[in-house]
Parts: sequence; C-alpha cells; structure tokens
Amino acid sequence: MNRREYGERVLSCLCRLTPEERAAALAEIDGHIEDHMADLLDAGYDEALAEERTLGAMGDPEEVGRALERQYPLRWLVLGRIAVVLAVAAGIQMLLGLGMLGMVFDSVTARIYPNEPTELNTVASAERVDIRVPVGDDVLRVYRVSVGQCGDELGLWEAEVSLCAYDRLPGGIVSSRLLGETRLENQRGETGRHSGGRGSWRAEYQRMYAPLEPGDTFVTLAYERLGERVHLELPLPGEVGS
Repeated sequence: MNRREYGERVLSCLCRLTPEERAAALAEIDGHIEDHMADLLDAGYDEALAEERTLGAMGDPEEVGRALERQYPLRWLVLGRIAVVLAVAAGIQMLLGLGMLGMVFDSVTARIYPNEPTELNTVASAERVDIRVPVGDDVLRVYRVSVGQCGDELGLWEAEVSLCAYDRLPGGIVSSRLLGETRLENQRGETGRHSGGRGSWRAEYQRMYAPLEPGDTFVTLAYERLGERVHLELPLPGEVGS
C-alpha cells in the first residue's frame, strides 16, 4: 500500500465530504505523510522504507478514517492543517491506547504544528515561524515570536518565543537539558524568564521571555553546551510600544 492508497482508504470512511472537501482532505493527509517521511529521510532511511514506516506509524487507515468521521460529524466546511493533524493523532491514540501514545502525540505535534498558548496578557503582535536547528541528536524548533505585555508590571514589554524540542529520529528521546539550558537575550544581552515548560520523553515545550525597550527589533536565542552552539537572531514581528 502506498501513500495515495492509504489516503483513499481513510477517506472511504468519510461520507459527508463534497468533491472539493475530499480533494482538500486527501492533500492534507498526503502532506502529513510527506512531513513525517521527511524526518525519516533526514535520519537516513531510503524513500520506500520511510514511506512504509510512516504509514505503519499512522495506523490502520479505516480506523483513522472512522476517528476522523467522529471528530467532524456534521460537515467539513473548512479543513485546516492542524485539524487534520489532531484528528489523525486522535485516531492513532484510539488504536494504540493512552500512556505511551500521549508521548507520540506530543512528538508528532512538535514536528508538524506545535501551538502552546501564550502567557502574555496583551499581545501587540505575533508571528508564526518555522525555524528548526539541529543540536546533537535533537532538533530545537522555534514556532512563534510574540511581542506584548505580561501585566505583572505596568509598562513592561517582553518578547515571547515559543519553542519545542524533539529527537531527530521519530520515537527517540529528547534531551531534557536542551530547553533548560537555552536562553533568550534582548539586544543588550539581558535574559528573561522561562515559563510553561511541559512535555515528555518524546518532546519538550517551553516559552522564553526577554525584556524589551522601544526601538528593539530582535532578540537572540542562545545555547552552548558540549561543543554545540546556537546563536539565532529572531526579528520581532512588530514595534515595541512606548
């Protein structure tokens, strides 16, 4: 069974799709498979084996299709990427049970569409990004940069950088030290706080903050350990308020 056949078997369980919705759903499922395969190809798998392992990890297509049908029982009027990812992950969870699957869900989400909530009370500007930096056997991913106020101190502006980390090999264990020893600096080299750390052996999530002043245009994500060095300049998505 190839990826096209897998998608068709998933969609055979969905009885409420228009032709346009069916084409969009098939494209989204294929895109999810392609993203997962890309990680395996980067890890050294050949294309045929990467496709086989990816389809195996996604689970039985009919079971996934039935899970998707329950997730969207009325009508798929708008089909977004994150909806498919979450629904497919829910189908996999249904097949393989809880516990370890919670870790798999975190790992898949970190690779495809991480989306932890912001902690800023007032968000002046925010931008989704997709910056992935290999660090040893892991990948450090920045997926959102925001500017706003936390509300704890009137007039204090902060940059909030949302990031996650996962092992390069799907199913591998991520280093718990990677996010813990990463820091965020403003243009004056000042570091802020960490918040919202959570995750599992398969993926870790973190929000990092740096104080801002009017005129600041970027912050820097930094990590140095055991010969590995990350020094990543991140443009701010908007002007810092006065």
